[in-house]
Amino acid sequence: MSNKIHKTALIDSKANIGNNVSIGPYSVIGPNVSIGDSTSIESHCVIYSNTEIGENNKIFDHVVIGADPQDLSFDTNISTFVKIHDNNIIREYVSIHRSTNDIKPTTVFNNTMIMANSHVGHDCILGNNVIITNATLLAGKVMIEDYAVLGGNSLIHQHVRIGKLSMVSGGARISKDVIPFMLIGRNPVKHYCLNKVGIKRYGISDKDYETLSKAFRMLKKGEDIASLKEKTKDLQYLISWFSVKSERGHHTFI
Repeated sequence: MSNKIHKTALIDSKANIGNNVSIGPYSVIGPNVSIGDSTSIESHCVIYSNTEIGENNKIFDHVVIGADPQDLSFDTNISTFVKIHDNNIIREYVSIHRSTNDIKPTTVFNNTMIMANSHVGHDCILGNNVIITNATLLAGKVMIEDYAVLGGNSLIHQHVRIGKLSMVSGGARISKDVIPFMLIGRNPVKHYCLNKVGIKRYGISDKDYETLSKAFRMLKKGEDIASLKEKTKDLQYLISWFSVKSERGHHTFI
């Protein structure tokens, strides 16, 4: 199918536009931008140079992708970039900044939704099937693993890791790592139970779920979960997650 590009859109001659792409009024596409097949970009968006956008993405109005990082020490002459994979939804007024590293881009993987007025800082990595709810702010170098959910108005400190299948309550101020499979929130912020609904929707049930429940109770007591005899796939992932050096440590338990 042919592309549908509004006559007021500005497309740099060095941009690479795929097939069946839609670009709305007054959007600006910079040099060395790549836009994959069947992606739509609505009105008044700005896609800066060295941004790669995959297939079947839906980018709503007034989105800015690939602008300079908000880092006073950053050399703006360095060529860094943003990479957005496939099947993502990016809602109105979202901003995603390019990396400070010329090897590793700011990255959004597949099937992720970033809701309106949210910010993704430089060098962030967002996994698959992540949900970022409205007005959530990610500082630089945040990692969000697959199937994590961040409630609206969440504030995430730089260098924080948010584990797989975890859920952050709305308005939470996250200054340390969030443990996989957990719910976190309240004031002060703490882990308070398993993300039961998310875990079961994902398909973890029966003995696998019970093993994670045991692991949660042990972590709350400060015990070593590696001593659990039933080494399920999810438990092994959780154990390995703790083996990775943390920049900030993790939030404690209620």
